[in-house]
Amino acid sequence: MLWKSLLILTIVFGALPSTTNYQLNSYGFGSGGTANSTTPTYSLEGISGELSGQTSTTSTYSLKPGFIETQQANVPKIATFDNGSGRYYNKLHFIIDEQSNPSDALYALQISTTSNFSSGVNYVKSDLTIGPTLVVADYQTYSAFGGASGTNIIGLTPSTTYYLRAKATQGQFTESGYGPSASASTVNPSISFTISPTTVSMGNLLPNTVTDATSSISLTFDTNANSGGDIYLSGQNSGLYSATTSNTITAVSGDLSSLSRGFGARVTSTGQTSGGPLSALSPYNGSSNNVGLTDSTIRKMITTSAQVNSGTASVLLKAKVIGSDPAANDYKEILTMLASASF
Repeated sequence: MLWKSLLILTIVFGALPSTTNYQLNSYGFGSGGTANSTTPTYSLEGISGELSGQTSTTSTYSLKPGFIETQQANVPKIATFDNGSGRYYNKLHFIIDEQSNPSDALYALQISTTSNFSSGVNYVKSDLTIGPTLVVADYQTYSAFGGASGTNIIGLTPSTTYYLRAKATQGQFTESGYGPSASASTVNPSISFTISPTTVSMGNLLPNTVTDATSSISLTFDTNANSGGDIYLSGQNSGLYSATTSNTITAVSGDLSSLSRGFGARVTSTGQTSGGPLSALSPYNGSSNNVGLTDSTIRKMITTSAQVNSGTASVLLKAKVIGSDPAANDYKEILTMLASASF
């Protein structure tokens, strides 16, 4: 008689291996995969037999299993996110911390007006503006994002707090998650302008003599406008006018030393704490007895093409009369000085 036997082997795991620090979620047996399958519209790399999609996390780390996850780029951080000089109203400065990613790594930046990125979410575009979508062209190298000096995100809203975070990719199949965020705030646009004193005396005007006003006019000008601003000058009477004699010492541009008569203004100094610089414009930037016209046309007298902090300027009025000008004690001019900023 022929005896037959059947052996049935059963392997039972009573529990998944674990300690207080980790838990192995599954046993996997690799059975092959594909290394970079491509068409003109996609690339695919995969491995079968491993658990996918289940993430182990704590408050300080996130871990996914499998071979592909070991290829992931290092998660970058935001090294610096600030308002520069504290006067930016539509931009903020940032520097990326690469976290030892290679030089050909690409970075994407997500920006939000909420700390948990639950709303007000945008992405930093390749031109450093922000927009609601992230496309391939918006992934930039460390150097394209300013390198160690960083660069500015532009087109932001004044008086708003923003939160910024970054992710990285290096080659295919390597994109990291977003790193920790940093915050910074824009301020409101601002401009300030003062004139002191508001009245100056020309004193006694002697024929054929250039006479300076008894004091200069002091100006202060401050603006955080990216394109700076300007100070303008005009005169109501187009010179020193006497109502009692109906005579005008006409406003002129030129050198009163050689001109027979006239009235005008000269910028004698400009300065600033930072930014700018403020610069006097022709014909108000002359020396000695050269003056600029103060007629009814509003003319640009002082300018700057950048933000200026605590800008200052001095303006001196000068006049010259001839013997035929009738004497009077009511010669006067009403000057208007105004400032504008280019935001």
